[in-house]
Amino acid sequence: MPEDTLYPVYVLYGPDEFLRDEHRHRIVASLIGQADPQTCVSSFDPTADLSAVLDELRTLPFLADRRVVILREADAFISAHRAAMEKYLEAPAKTASLILMVLSWRKDTRMAKLVAKIGQAIACSAGEGMSIPDWLRQSASRRKKKIDAAAAALLVQWVGADLACLDSEIEKLSLYVGERATITPDDVSRLVMASPIAADFALTNAITAGHRAAALGALAAMLNRRGDEFKIAGMLQWHLRRAIQTARAVAGGTPLAQAMPRMPYEQQKAFGAYVTRRGLTGLQGDFRRLLAADLGMKSGLKAEAALQHLVICLAS
Repeated sequence: MPEDTLYPVYVLYGPDEFLRDEHRHRIVASLIGQADPQTCVSSFDPTADLSAVLDELRTLPFLADRRVVILREADAFISAHRAAMEKYLEAPAKTASLILMVLSWRKDTRMAKLVAKIGQAIACSAGEGMSIPDWLRQSASRRKKKIDAAAAALLVQWVGADLACLDSEIEKLSLYVGERATITPDDVSRLVMASPIAADFALTNAITAGHRAAALGALAAMLNRRGDEFKIAGMLQWHLRRAIQTARAVAGGTPLAQAMPRMPYEQQKAFGAYVTRRGLTGLQGDFRRLLAADLGMKSGLKAEAALQHLVICLAS
């Protein structure tokens, strides 16, 4: 989509929640520019009242050139209000854009034909039409890194086609390589944990939710062979670094919604609650505990005991 093209309606459809959120983030940024999202972006869930959505679309933007209205999980909303939505799309507001996020999208409906005429529908699925290695190169490029072809192939082989997990692995790898410009297969083999299914980040998810038992269970499942303890420490370092970065931004006055890293909506809500619960001081203390555990393991401390104690503290 050309950056200067502004449509009154966008439909993001498909099963990949991460890809839907990635497109949403890009579209909102192109629509509002440097404006504060709090003044011009509204988000509704499927139970939203039709009149509230339409009123928001028809309200002139404040301190921005354009207003953006997002309807998440909008399949049921569209089914309930199809006729009214079709009527709106026949004469949409000139200063607003509607973003519909849905699982399915039939292109033979009248509504779909209206969207095709005035807006844009974007498939959000890591299917046959998408080159995952190319997507990985773009993900690395956003972090000012390159990933060579062999490293990308190994990452896909180990992690699978889950874009949220792949993006998180690229973020970890980018931090791991430091000043080096290129991510290599050796970096992937050292840091990324191979799995017969797509990595589920069960450990960091449990820590984020504050579930000690689940965190300890996830830790036990990850400790399979010698050296895994340092891969786990690398994952925890990545998790804490982005939490601290978010907490610092919030402490500096950035709204929490803007400070958080990109991730699927439900995960972002949980992450925001985690950062708020721990706070900057608590997260910095967690990072010091991680460094102490890492030093202890390198100095001969039993890895399982050190990590168990660390995980209990982090999930408190």
